[in-house]
Amino acid sequence: MVYNINMNIASIIISVVIALFGFAGGGGSSSGGGGSSGGGGSSSYSSHSSSSSSSSGDSDCEGVECVVGFALVVVVMVVIVLISHSSTKKSLEKSRKKRQLANNSTPQEQQIHAEAERIFRAYQEDWSSFNTANIAAYTTPRYNNHALLMLELLRDLHRINKVSSLTVDVVYLKTPVSDSTELPARVDVEFEFGGLDEVLDAHTKKVLYSNRAVAATETWNFIYDGNTLNLDGISQPTESHSHLIRSLAEFSSQHNLYYSPDWGRYALPSRGLIFSNSSMASSDVNNHIIGKWDNLLTQLYTYSAIPGDPSTYYLVGQITLPKSYLGVIVKSRRQSLKVMKRLDKSYDKFELEWPEFNKRYEVYAASADALPAFELLNPKFMEYIYSKNPNLSLEVADNTIYIFANIKSVTEQDYADLLDVLTAAHKELKE
Repeated sequence: MVYNINMNIASIIISVVIALFGFAGGGGSSSGGGGSSGGGGSSSYSSHSSSSSSSSGDSDCEGVECVVGFALVVVVMVVIVLISHSSTKKSLEKSRKKRQLANNSTPQEQQIHAEAERIFRAYQEDWSSFNTANIAAYTTPRYNNHALLMLELLRDLHRINKVSSLTVDVVYLKTPVSDSTELPARVDVEFEFGGLDEVLDAHTKKVLYSNRAVAATETWNFIYDGNTLNLDGISQPTESHSHLIRSLAEFSSQHNLYYSPDWGRYALPSRGLIFSNSSMASSDVNNHIIGKWDNLLTQLYTYSAIPGDPSTYYLVGQITLPKSYLGVIVKSRRQSLKVMKRLDKSYDKFELEWPEFNKRYEVYAASADALPAFELLNPKFMEYIYSKNPNLSLEVADNTIYIFANIKSVTEQDYADLLDVLTAAHKELKE
């Protein structure tokens, strides 16, 4: 179907171009005079450009006709391309829907199709309203734990991720299922959908981020027992199934943590001076790992403050503390931290008793937090971070520790080292 449409359009383009060129060239030939054959328009235009002795009236007319002819060619071709794009898109949609119907021909496939769409719609509503009881009813234990942690994070950030005006255009069963008793344990279903995706301030209901999706695509991963579906994961089309994703997923599983390749902007912290110049409209969080460490919410992720500017890319680890602090910063002198706003006057700079440490780090603390700062930077911990990674910086803001370093690329080992430092810092500050 697409091939025939494109062939017809190609024929139309050729016909129109020939006609218009013939119109422009013919005008030049008849008005050019002088018995020119073939290139009359061109020779007449050239003589007008180089000499005033030619017939200026005839030459001007010929030049205008050429310009008009070329303009008409461009306009017609643009219109044809737009028609072609629209026709091709419609053809692809029809082809996809036919494929969808073909893959839902058996009773089991029809059941999976209907149940998957029901869960898709329910999850959007339950996620928006923090209805954790409903979510638990149609998710696997593993994914339910992940969803609960992500919702806890949103609550901690005082945010609501609201999905509204949802439309489901295509449901495509990517894993064919027959009526046999040998059923696949995992079933992948692709959804094409639209809707309004918003991040709201939970207190003021102010919109912090908004995106209206049109023909968005996601693949939902289900566990199927022959009777019911249970959601086990969601994959974005932008995800790259690279070695990094596989290794970080394995790392997360080994530490009873949960991994998402693309968390987007929803997890962008609102605290911490490293995030003081971030924007939810442009900054981004990816390669996100979340879990409970010593029963406290823990996260590790890559942070792009200004996408396209590598000097603002960071590997960040954070852990929630049982108490709050005004502010403590241990900044590596190897990092400019240009994404960080200047410290206000409530911060004082401190020199520690270890000269080599002072050469590598700058230490600041809010006046009221001077004592906790020195409790954190006891000799044992100072020696630990000094030997671990000279590029790491540390900040304590409110009830969160952030440990971060400017990066060009990351590996599983970088995450493991960061988790070690984060755990050590938490041990020093916990009650």
